[in-house]
Amino acid sequence: MSAAVEDLLRFGPAILLAVTVAWLALATRRTSREIGGRAFGFGSGLRQRSARLLFVASIGGAAAALVSHAVGDAPAIFAPLAGEASLVRLAGLALAVGGQVLTMVAQGNMGRRWRVGVPRTAPDALVTTGLFGLSRNPVFLGMLAMAVGLAVAVPSPAMLACALAFWIACEVQVRDEERFLERSFGSSYAAYRSAVRRWI
Repeated sequence: MSAAVEDLLRFGPAILLAVTVAWLALATRRTSREIGGRAFGFGSGLRQRSARLLFVASIGGAAAALVSHAVGDAPAIFAPLAGEASLVRLAGLALAVGGQVLTMVAQGNMGRRWRVGVPRTAPDALVTTGLFGLSRNPVFLGMLAMAVGLAVAVPSPAMLACALAFWIACEVQVRDEERFLERSFGSSYAAYRSAVRRWI
């Protein structure tokens, strides 16, 4: 493995995650300003608290694992498992980059209707165009692709656990959001749900 590839696999995943988290935070802050309220907020029920905890734990754990890997001398739980070819790890990093791009484009499709969590009040309209005409959850799809890609790029026990926890959080969140959208938009959402798949 060349030094350039080694450096890319060492530092790239941590940088990718940091850029994505910072970008999503800025996008949420910008949307909050645009709507004159909070674009971020999870419900108070057990499912929403659990989803939020899983999101925070998986992202925080992934950040710790990737930074530990980047600086070297990672404990065994953060160190990549031996035997995975660098080509496979590069493919994982490429998948993660693709997931990042999908997440950013899908969030852009939402514009001022972007929300994190289940809001108290619904946005002014249901987003069904752009990537949302192909998948009901392209933002989550992009983030899941990124989680899987990072776990393949740095296949440590911690990263595998974080990817699994993130997937569980997404499954819970998607179902909670579907119920919220059905209550908020009624037949419009029912028709959209019938026409467009949940994932792909």
